[in-house]
Amino acid sequence: MFNFLETMESFGSRPAIKNLNGDDSLELSYATYLNQIKAAAYNLNETFGDLKGRHIGLLCDSNYEYTVLLAALLFSRAVVVPLNILETVDNLDFAISNSEIEAIILEDKYSAKVEGDILKINKEALLSSFDGQMQLVDFSDEEAENPLMIIYTSGTTSLSKGVVLSVDSLFGTMKSVINSDFEGGADRLLGLRVYLNFPLYHVAGVVAWLATCENGCETYMSHDSKNILFDLENEHIDAAAVTPAVLNLWSKTLKRGKIDRLGGLGLIVSAGAKVNPDTVQIFLDKGIKFGQFYGMTETGGNVTCNFDIKDHLHSVGIPVGGVEVSIVDGELCISGRGLMLGYYNNPLDTAACLENGLLHTGDLGYIDEDGYVYITGRKKNLIILSSGENVSPEELEKLLYESKKVIECKVFEAEDRIIASVYCLMEDMTFVKEYVDQLNKTLPIYKRIYKVDFKSQELEKTSSGKIKR
Repeated sequence: MFNFLETMESFGSRPAIKNLNGDDSLELSYATYLNQIKAAAYNLNETFGDLKGRHIGLLCDSNYEYTVLLAALLFSRAVVVPLNILETVDNLDFAISNSEIEAIILEDKYSAKVEGDILKINKEALLSSFDGQMQLVDFSDEEAENPLMIIYTSGTTSLSKGVVLSVDSLFGTMKSVINSDFEGGADRLLGLRVYLNFPLYHVAGVVAWLATCENGCETYMSHDSKNILFDLENEHIDAAAVTPAVLNLWSKTLKRGKIDRLGGLGLIVSAGAKVNPDTVQIFLDKGIKFGQFYGMTETGGNVTCNFDIKDHLHSVGIPVGGVEVSIVDGELCISGRGLMLGYYNNPLDTAACLENGLLHTGDLGYIDEDGYVYITGRKKNLIILSSGENVSPEELEKLLYESKKVIECKVFEAEDRIIASVYCLMEDMTFVKEYVDQLNKTLPIYKRIYKVDFKSQELEKTSSGKIKR
């Protein structure tokens, strides 16, 4: 088991966290950061009593204060349920009920999102005093299979499922920021300044935070995510771990010649959703290197990483250490340590996903001769027409995106016909319609797009940036 607390303590006075908040920004050493975690744990236990095994929700903005509470809860042996601040009241209510949360730590502005008589504690009350200290200890190997976190997946179709991650999922091995052969690998990680903008209710955010702390990096975080275009303007960072949505935003910043707003970063890594190769190229053209991780909540984080973008632009990379990827009937399957314990209170879906230590991802794909993994679509997304023909919506979406006028699209079936929802500028609608007409002439009859449903705004997305189906 990785000794997280002991490692943090060994970094002592090295910079750990920089909370970006304008004139109120603050920088903490590892020693101070760890003391704040111990103080928050003391306040938590004074408020709730012994937390071991108790389900506690977190409904707060993703910033440094969140990480203090998260670490304090984890090492108090609570089962933490990070809740998505962007979710609807109904979906939050489902997650709260399904996970059997007994109390929620939140910010006042999100209080109205939580219905019912569940105990609600303001986060400020737990962070207002750092006088007390609770002695915290690292996890032992005997605790490996204990549940530690329930993260609700941002499903693209139905209600989310609560993924139960164990101690081993989060602390079984040291997490990676970059792969071992990338420009010096682990030897250059100590002191690396990394901007983190993944939401901490998402497994990618949790894993990225753990990775930066475990490797002695200095983690930069925006106190308010709305300030992402300004917070780095007068900073100097080495790398950034951000969602594909932020990549799109930053690419527009680069196109406008505002590269100074990105803090001089030299490497950017992303995960959580498919990245547009054209967007990647914008960063590469500016001398900013790029890496991509692929993983799932169910895998406890990263499965593959790709830092060879030049030669494998469309790949999600090669498996990370301790993980094996195989193809079963065209589907990517994962084995190795750190996989989820299952879906909380959902044995049927657990059995369908996890079988004899093999996790079925639902992603269709292949592995090339160099060992690089490629994803071609989702098994559940396959459209099966009454004729018996199978159509991959991702295949058609890829063709639609070849038109530069298509900003976003989604292909689906209605009344046994192929429909495409397309978001583009109003003045480009005629062009896109003509493009689809020409595209249809190159496709088999059963794959042809019968109707284009134009949208005047972005398509609805999950918390990780994926378009909802």
